Amino acid sequence: MSAPLMPSPLDHIGHRHFSFRPAISNADPNEWMLAVVAWSDIKVVNPRTGREIWVPRQFIDAVSYASGPVLVVRLTKELEYSAGALHPRVKRVIEMPLTADDGSAVHAGVKNRFPGPAPVVGIRLEDRGDSPTNKALVYTGTGAILVSILAALLSALAKL
Repeated sequence: MSAPLMPSPLDHIGHRHFSFRPAISNADPNEWMLAVVAWSDIKVVNPRTGREIWVPRQFIDAVSYASGPVLVVRLTKELEYSAGALHPRVKRVIEMPLTADDGSAVHAGVKNRFPGPAPVVGIRLEDRGDSPTNKALVYTGTGAILVSILAALLSALAKL
């Protein structure tokens, strides 16, 4: 006999209004109602604008009741609404433009900079394996290969 399935936190919302935290960017105002709850995603409707959005369940975290009269549905990632679809929000880093040269030493190094993107420097997170044990294994393996090649040459010369 199997245990009954746990109800989804979204089942308790019903027809009440709720908001997303963090708010979905480009989908203001942050007030929503459930329209359709499916296995893979949920359809929410903004009661003020009438905008309908399908939110994948993988982005739904939990429902919070401690935020006052409006329920809060927590999201696992920041989402962005664009071109009629919902995507994880990507923050890009933009290089700031240079200001007028004031003769400081900081700007002296910037003048010699080559045009184009900055060079990429690789960052090693793990050890390269230069431990004494690894070196010993490499030397032993190399020696074994050389000894076997030498033995093969000597046996070929002995047959002649």
